[in-house]
Amino acid sequence: MHSYPTRPASPMREHLHSSDTATPERPLSPASPTPSMADLLSRIEATEALGGQISQAIEQLVDAVLHLQQPAPSTPAAPAADPAALAALERRVQALEQQTQLAQACQELTRTAQFHPKERSVVFVGTTYFGCNVKYAWLAFRERARQEGITAWFLPQTAQQEQAVTSLGEACFPLNPNDWSTEHVHAALSAAVVVTCDHLLNPNPYAAALLAGARHVQLWHGISIKEIGLRNLAPLRQMSARFARVLSTCGPYTRLVGTSAAQEPEWRRWFGFAQYAPIGYPRNDVLLREPDAADLLNVDQDIYTLARKTRAAGQRVVLYAPTFRDARRGTWLLESGLEQLAQGLAKRGDLLIVNVHPVESPLIPQLALAIPTARFVTPRTDLYPVMRETSLLITDYSSVMFDYLLLDRPIVLFRPDHQDYITRSRQLFDAKLDEHPGPLATSAKALLDMLRQPDAQAGKFAHVRAAMRQRLFDHTDGRAGERFCDLVLDELAAAL
Repeated sequence: MHSYPTRPASPMREHLHSSDTATPERPLSPASPTPSMADLLSRIEATEALGGQISQAIEQLVDAVLHLQQPAPSTPAAPAADPAALAALERRVQALEQQTQLAQACQELTRTAQFHPKERSVVFVGTTYFGCNVKYAWLAFRERARQEGITAWFLPQTAQQEQAVTSLGEACFPLNPNDWSTEHVHAALSAAVVVTCDHLLNPNPYAAALLAGARHVQLWHGISIKEIGLRNLAPLRQMSARFARVLSTCGPYTRLVGTSAAQEPEWRRWFGFAQYAPIGYPRNDVLLREPDAADLLNVDQDIYTLARKTRAAGQRVVLYAPTFRDARRGTWLLESGLEQLAQGLAKRGDLLIVNVHPVESPLIPQLALAIPTARFVTPRTDLYPVMRETSLLITDYSSVMFDYLLLDRPIVLFRPDHQDYITRSRQLFDAKLDEHPGPLATSAKALLDMLRQPDAQAGKFAHVRAAMRQRLFDHTDGRAGERFCDLVLDELAAAL
């Protein structure tokens, strides 16, 4: 995840969600009286007084109202305004009012959060799926929190996350902002520490403002060879409010967690933070120990069980986990030769598990029909316990390759569209790969030929993987969760 030229065609779309918008506009109630032109103009004028940043939209609305008021050129008197046009205009005014009121409320809540008294409370912010560093950091911290008299809240991003957290009897904010009580608002404003592993873009539009006064620990979601954060920019002609919002969440953090001290300069290219903590990623602990019941929350149980049985039977489990493309989204997979790969591995008796990136997961039904011998991981599930049950990894630019080093198993790089990727999707920070952790294939045929020589793959690149693991991981003991707990206690002490 990632002087270098930037890639205008890559506006951080994997971090932009449809939920990252203002409160949805409410439909015009059939029972509501039809608004008058004077009423609409009055409301627009009042909204304009609150929101100088949306003056262009307001001018357009005013023009629309005045246009509806104008008489037709050939008639002496203005005809009655079209009810449908008035209703559409009313909805636009309502949306504008809500957007402006939300922006103003968040501005004031941000200020409130910065002086609100803090308590021994930590908020873990869920990302698009329950299976990244925040999941494992939160699981690791629960018992320590109870011992130390600390409240550990979870802020979900999906209903599934809310259900998973509440099923364990832990403190969880409601997913729906309308369900937040005064106690929930107080808890968010009182939080001394907030923990994230991605851009803080929660569906609750008030969340970031309510947590603005907390010390911010950023775990991120993996070592990157792609340019990310402050190095993943767009020209101003492509700039939007949502894109700018993502950039604004690239800091400032109190601490950014990484896996090795040597990587600090890279992270400072991408994010703004005060201190760097090379303690390791909590999610990697499960690669080095048997998962427990909580670890298996949001894991594709069918795939996990199948992989365990297959390896236990002495067969090879091949995991293919590519990243997504900004350009040719999804279609590149159909053209990559995946069907040829699946057929070749099936003939050999291998199990092929494919983990499609969530951004491209809508293509899975089509892929599953075309490639019946492959097994596809359920989108937005936790892959890490499954990774532990695989024999080798095929990937391209995904940070999964670095985590897989901890297992010391073969890695094969498959980049069938490399030039198109670096031209139209992402600029690479590939210098960290002075040597690849495994062989590089650019076609499905070449990839299959490599996979037919498992003995050669097992040892040829072992020294490269070992050197890379030593450089990228200061700790390989499976105790990142423990070090994270100590870090949070330090942050609480500093806040209080």
